[in-house]
Amino acid sequence: MPDLRTLTVTLIEAKDVVACDKGGTSDPYCKLELFDAVTNKACSGESFKSKTKKKTLNPQWGESYDFGKKGCNLESRSQPLLVLNMWDSDTFSSEEMGRVTIELKDLPQGTDVTDKWYPLGNTEKATSITGQVHLSFKYSAALLTEMPVDMNDPPMSIEDQDPDGKPNELHVLLIKATGCKVMDKNLLSKGGSSDPMMTFSMGGDDKQKSSVKKKNLSPVWEEKFKFAVSSTEAVLTCVMDDYDMGSGNDFMGKFEVPMADLGSKQEVRQWYTLTEEDGNAEHDIGSVLLSVKWIHNKDLISPVDKPVDYNDPPFAVVDHDPAKEPNELNVFIIKAYKIKIMDKNLLSKGGSTDPVFSMVLGEESLKTKVIKKNLNPEYNEKFTLGMRSAAGSLKVVCDDYDMGSGNDFVGQCEIPLEGLADRKEVRAWYALGDTENKVGADIGHVLVAVQWVFNPERLSPVDQPLDWNNPAFECKDEVDEPVLNELNIFLIKAYGLKVMDKNMFSKGGSSDPMVSFTIGDEIMKSTTKKKTLEPVWEEKFQLPVKSTTATLTCTVDDYDMASGNDFMGKFEVPLADLADRQEHRQWYAMCGEDGLETADIGHVLLAFKWIHNPARLSPVDIPVDYTNPPMEVIDADPQRRPNELVVFLIKAWGLKVMDKNMFSKGGSSDPLVNFSGIGEEKQKSTTKKKTLEPEWNETFRFPVKNNKAKLSVVVDDYDMASGNDFMGKFEMNVADFENRQEIRQWYHLCAEDGTHGADIGSVLIGARWVFNPELLGPVDQPVNFAEPYLEAVNDHVENEHGFPLNELVMVIIRAWGLPVMDKNLFSKGGSSDPMCTVTCGNHAPQKTEIVKKNLNPEWNASFRWNIHEDDLHDTTVKFVVDDYDMASGNDFMGKFEFDTSELLDGVERRQWHPLTDETPDEVEDAGQDLGHVLVGYRLIHNPAFAPPPPEPEEVEEYVPPPPPELTPFEKRLKKCMEMLAGESLNLAKLELTTLPEEVNALTDLKGLNLRGNQLSYVSPATFSSLAGMAQLNMSLNAFSVIPDGLSSLSNLVRLVVSDNQLSALPIDLFAMPKLCELYAERNFIRDLPKGISVALNMTKLMLAGNQLTAVPDEVAEMPALQTFDVRNNPLNEGDMGTGVRKIYDSTVLHISKSSRRGLVSRALKVRTMVEENRERQLRLFAEQEKAAKRAEINKAKEGKKGKR
Repeated sequence: MPDLRTLTVTLIEAKDVVACDKGGTSDPYCKLELFDAVTNKACSGESFKSKTKKKTLNPQWGESYDFGKKGCNLESRSQPLLVLNMWDSDTFSSEEMGRVTIELKDLPQGTDVTDKWYPLGNTEKATSITGQVHLSFKYSAALLTEMPVDMNDPPMSIEDQDPDGKPNELHVLLIKATGCKVMDKNLLSKGGSSDPMMTFSMGGDDKQKSSVKKKNLSPVWEEKFKFAVSSTEAVLTCVMDDYDMGSGNDFMGKFEVPMADLGSKQEVRQWYTLTEEDGNAEHDIGSVLLSVKWIHNKDLISPVDKPVDYNDPPFAVVDHDPAKEPNELNVFIIKAYKIKIMDKNLLSKGGSTDPVFSMVLGEESLKTKVIKKNLNPEYNEKFTLGMRSAAGSLKVVCDDYDMGSGNDFVGQCEIPLEGLADRKEVRAWYALGDTENKVGADIGHVLVAVQWVFNPERLSPVDQPLDWNNPAFECKDEVDEPVLNELNIFLIKAYGLKVMDKNMFSKGGSSDPMVSFTIGDEIMKSTTKKKTLEPVWEEKFQLPVKSTTATLTCTVDDYDMASGNDFMGKFEVPLADLADRQEHRQWYAMCGEDGLETADIGHVLLAFKWIHNPARLSPVDIPVDYTNPPMEVIDADPQRRPNELVVFLIKAWGLKVMDKNMFSKGGSSDPLVNFSGIGEEKQKSTTKKKTLEPEWNETFRFPVKNNKAKLSVVVDDYDMASGNDFMGKFEMNVADFENRQEIRQWYHLCAEDGTHGADIGSVLIGARWVFNPELLGPVDQPVNFAEPYLEAVNDHVENEHGFPLNELVMVIIRAWGLPVMDKNLFSKGGSSDPMCTVTCGNHAPQKTEIVKKNLNPEWNASFRWNIHEDDLHDTTVKFVVDDYDMASGNDFMGKFEFDTSELLDGVERRQWHPLTDETPDEVEDAGQDLGHVLVGYRLIHNPAFAPPPPEPEEVEEYVPPPPPELTPFEKRLKKCMEMLAGESLNLAKLELTTLPEEVNALTDLKGLNLRGNQLSYVSPATFSSLAGMAQLNMSLNAFSVIPDGLSSLSNLVRLVVSDNQLSALPIDLFAMPKLCELYAERNFIRDLPKGISVALNMTKLMLAGNQLTAVPDEVAEMPALQTFDVRNNPLNEGDMGTGVRKIYDSTVLHISKSSRRGLVSRALKVRTMVEENRERQLRLFAEQEKAAKRAEINKAKEGKKGKR
């Protein structure tokens, strides 16, 4: 047995681990263990514990451990999991310090050393973990399945006798396997083994087996097999079993080799991965090295391989009139070759078969004669079948005749009929397959010729011109009324129906046909015509129907009172074809149950006319009276966003009979109405007993803010014993009520699948979307920036005078309106145990505490992360709220996220974030409310994270200069391509005057930062190349106008053009379909363009520090606008319109108090610095004057001395 493949893991070191002891240190040690990736159970014996390192947060170990020597399988692609748990050693107990889970399958599987740092993650008990651990990995040998395959070890040594000939023999070389499953576990010790064997089959009974390799998980066979097979549709099925003589073999895995992959006739040698019985290959259960080659063997040449002779024997078929549509399929069963042996000899090898062939076209079936004891029978029998459509196929089935026990299935094939439209003979050999037409090993071929022609003897009344007056079909239509409300059906007769009741003692038979008409849930039936295949009804039916999308299904059955009706055929009539209000009369060809029209199984002559019948007018057709009864609803503040949908359920009309009378016609229903889809609580109306025209006059209220929400309305028939029965349903879109006026209308019920068929009733409902102040919650109130304060804000230097932002501080305050996850067993309602997990970029996730049984939890949990300056534009902060469950695992409740690029101004944001589902687009479309989370956050400068000052450089000997470094632009472009997948490019502060052409090639770019350059122009070609861009920052440049072509960015969500020289904003910006945020602060904008309300999705419009003198009232008409900042403009805030002022006041309230204190403190600092500079200058001037006077005095003294 070869040496076991092992893995050496070296625990090198760790850094910045969490402090667990009072002195600010820890005593860390690690436990490393392998776990099965499928069962998640620990691999027995594969566990190691490191030494304990005392009083350190940066422990050094340098210890190595060998895994795989105690029975854990490292030979397969599905490697186990390596779990490292770090603990703080204590005398009486140990405290968790973090966990790392590594999927070994993701590591390189060669023999090279892999060296990586892994962040320590949280555990169930430890939620504030920090630090990283350093590990290295080395396998003792490369994974066998990833090593190059030697095509000559062992050689296959098979020659193709005719490289140009059609392949007809498959050669298989079974070499070896690796990584097989343990099937026979040891009773008294760990581990186990298996006794693998392989079985090869090409379908049918032809199976070949390898030898059994005892107690081996890496068996070597080197055994050869061969199969006679010529079909490219065949598949070689390879199954590995664990041999067991007593209880039977146990399945270990399987794989398939399609013959279509071997058509090149070259040897294919490769590792095939074993899969489960259902084909699941998620987990590796072993691999098999197999060599296959499909060649041409001249000894196996058969008549099937030779060209077909169309004259031996000839197929004399007459097409009587090529100009007329074909109506007859001619079939010529010529012969068969090498039919499978079904009757084996008892005392010797071999055997024979009694083959008989059946031709099945739709519901029609014909048979050949039986040829006894012949594997190569010749029939030369001709058959004809009526066929008007070339849809579908002709099925040819071969059976082994047995008078006593019944025929045994041999094989079948299908001949497609689409190719017969040219009316020429098609003659070919067809390989027999299984019941699903899957062709495997050769089990026989049949030579069949088919041709589609016109035969006048098959003409019938169906082919004659229609007589529109015999019988006449009279319907009075009110042509002046536009609404069609009644479908008139005239069932005239049928022709050529199938025999369903065969005669017992003679050929032939008859049927008892009846016709059913179905639209939706409505069914009408004709009378039954006894013992006839050409029934005449001349019966009329009327169905109330208004929907042009409905389809009438017509089904013909053979009536049988005892055993139930037998299906004879069906067809469908779309009502949209009848909307011209004219009579439609025609023969309808019947289809099988699969809806395909193949062999002629009968036609039905029907006439239709869709009209307006005034007798069918109902209350639904009369204009709605809004005052009878009145709907009393108050909209408390029409200026506020609506938050409540009020529904007034008035009455219903024309409901279906659900409780039929037992001894007479007719019946009644007990209708009630269910409302759902908005919120978690369902609401129901009262039940109105025994009526099809109930009146309720009941009011229901639903809290809803999202105009994408839908209210589902279902009408049921109440039944206390057996449960309610569905009567119909419809949906109400909240967006239909945005005008905030009552809308009262009849809603037509549809079937459970959402289709409208016959009229099954209508419901009259009035509804209005209004504002209700009683539904206001904390989410709707102004945010309090005072409590709680952000931690570490006042301890660090503000972002001013070149101090870069490098730390994100955050407080997760509370949540509101979370969904119920733990429902009460014996009462309504329930609760949840929410916790919030936040992940900042590549940092380890952080978690809040768990708040038990609360849908409005308060956390007040503070977090902070160091963010490098280069990552400020690319870091995403993700939040996930879960319902904690120790036993079954946490349940997802909602999520949201934001980018740190939104926080570059250093101002605190504190706002409510709505939770979305794991598929947010679907949730948004449905309008669901999953709750909100209040979070405060801000980017600051923390000196602790600032880089240390550079050390003085030592003078060294001259060293030749290195190769020229990349330019700053090239570095940024390289990072974009290699680290950010070409989706985000940061070109801030590069002093660019023109945008390099290399940017145009980044077609996948989603975000572009051009802040702090000297740009005044961007080519329109750039914007057309970057059509998928979502965020663009052009602030702090020299733009005097918005560049041409920018408005073509149809996917742009956020645009920043602050600190430029803009004097106006074009209306094209506001017409951009997805633009949500526009920052144009500190420019020279004097007014806003007309038509600004076209910005349907804009939520933020920031125009502080411009020259606006007025704000148009159109701003208030922007439906999504939430933040509007026009501070520091020469305008009078009192002149703003009411709607604009509300948005502006709400914006100003969101400026944090701490930010305002920071602005004042910075102003005081600047003033103090100016005053100090002034005092220094005055002192300097005084000292200079004194020095000048002293110099003059000294000069005068020296002059006097010279005179003396």
